[in-house]
Amino acid sequence: MNKENKPTKGPPVKKKAKQETPKEIILEYSLYDLPSAQHKAGLVGLLFLIESMKRRQIQNIPQVIELASTSVKLCVNLTSLQALFDDYYDAQIIEVSSRSKWQGQEPIREEEIELEESEGKKKKERRFIYQAVQPKAAFLTVFNNNDNGPWLKLYRDMLWNTLRARPTTRGIYKARAEGIPANEAEKTWVLLQKSWQGKNTDNISVSALSSSLFIGAQDVNAEQVPFQGTVEQNFLLHFWSVVSRIFSPFIVNIKGESNDAGYVLVIPEPSDLRNFLEDYIDVLGSLDCTVLGYRPKAARIDVPAEGGLEYIGDMARQRVGRGRQGYSLAAVEVFHLEKQGNNVRLHNQRRIQPSLRALEQYETIKQSCRNPLFKGIRLANLLEGQSWHNGFDSLMTLWPQKFFVYKQGETPAHLPFFGRDARRVFNLLRENIKQQGEKSMDKESKENVLALRVYDLVRNYVNRRTEEKCGKDYESFKANRDERGNIIVPQDYREAREKVCTDAFLAIRGRNGTDFVEYFAGTICSVPQYLNREDFISVTEALFEDWEKVKTLSMLALSAASWTSKSSEINNDNQ
Repeated sequence: MNKENKPTKGPPVKKKAKQETPKEIILEYSLYDLPSAQHKAGLVGLLFLIESMKRRQIQNIPQVIELASTSVKLCVNLTSLQALFDDYYDAQIIEVSSRSKWQGQEPIREEEIELEESEGKKKKERRFIYQAVQPKAAFLTVFNNNDNGPWLKLYRDMLWNTLRARPTTRGIYKARAEGIPANEAEKTWVLLQKSWQGKNTDNISVSALSSSLFIGAQDVNAEQVPFQGTVEQNFLLHFWSVVSRIFSPFIVNIKGESNDAGYVLVIPEPSDLRNFLEDYIDVLGSLDCTVLGYRPKAARIDVPAEGGLEYIGDMARQRVGRGRQGYSLAAVEVFHLEKQGNNVRLHNQRRIQPSLRALEQYETIKQSCRNPLFKGIRLANLLEGQSWHNGFDSLMTLWPQKFFVYKQGETPAHLPFFGRDARRVFNLLRENIKQQGEKSMDKESKENVLALRVYDLVRNYVNRRTEEKCGKDYESFKANRDERGNIIVPQDYREAREKVCTDAFLAIRGRNGTDFVEYFAGTICSVPQYLNREDFISVTEALFEDWEKVKTLSMLALSAASWTSKSSEINNDNQ
């Protein structure tokens, strides 16, 4: 190779200067950049936790440099992260009394306690005493003035039965109970430093998501894609439970049993960080600590979605109290979780957005509906924008008739009767229509008028056939009242009414299409009915154009007519 073809040396390459390890890191977040409601709730939960630590005069906490409605800038270092995680995961060792031995753990001692039985008798029972780790959750107590109240217990129970159901996920709490600093602080700090050093490159630092931090997370999904997130965003997921409301659902099964069905977690998606913090702190301070059983009465719900509406309603009341127009919430996400064996099952999940109309209707439903089955259908229709009676046909077809048509000795006595709720709805419809009149009605109002026409037809049929069957009419006993003013309904009248309603309900439930239309026309309308020409035409058209709707309304009307308890209700049936 000649000199001309020799490669020439280029300019000397400068070595990239080694970046210094930062002593402090500035974290900047925007609500619009966060990928889920859990992340956004985590951001406001972090701010809530910092505020709680500030009020409890805890030193060396993360500093909030800037706080706007949709963004925040924080300064953290290892010391402040350590204080943050130590407080959040703080725990204590407590003694727990158990009637039975715990598997794989020896009790620290045994005790005998004396219990009172009926008639003044007493008996002794053995108890096994164990040591257990209990989360302190002191960040909640500063706002509700109830250091060890029922809401705090509910929060602790939720952790141990859902997010931290596996003992292997409780190590950080166990360490804190033993006075050991939370190791999550140093792990997070190392990851944040690594992310900060690579922020000017294309290398984005990510880490895995755990199901104890993000509901529904797995190591990999069905397509073998790992669940991962950026370090800064994953950091927020520790704190979403701080601002989540917890409810205790009691669900009725087909046997009529009402059982504790795990926990409903309502996770907020804030739209305004500052206003949300103000509202939520006030909500915590106003929680009713009255206990029903072993849970806060206000936490008992019949339907998971009810928890979401309660959360939105509580926050909306704070908004009104402050004279603000907009909501501090964009939505809430509702998760129904239940521990079954060694696994935690996610029963369902839904997203609910604030709506003044929905909240107003929910308050009406809450006041008028006592039966959990009836309330469940009404709330589902409310949230889906369906007619109030939509879906009742499926429920009344699949479940035993005793839940819907009252029968002494068979209808579950511990449940508020389904038919009483149905009657309240029909009576409310009548009041509303009287107030607004029947002119210039929209589609919903016309449907409600049809519902009342069907109700009146069915109710009149039940009254006439009952009187024929037992040989007594209402006028013959309406003056007989007990000491509380309730009408004393003769037993044979009750039995006749139950028989008429049961037979008609089963006959309608088993018929579809033309068979139902013929039954309705030939049986329900076989007694003298009082309909004007316009009402007669509207019912006739509905029978042929939408018989399913008339069938549903007929079964609801029979349920409403089957109850003969109090004087006011009997009078309603005979007006």
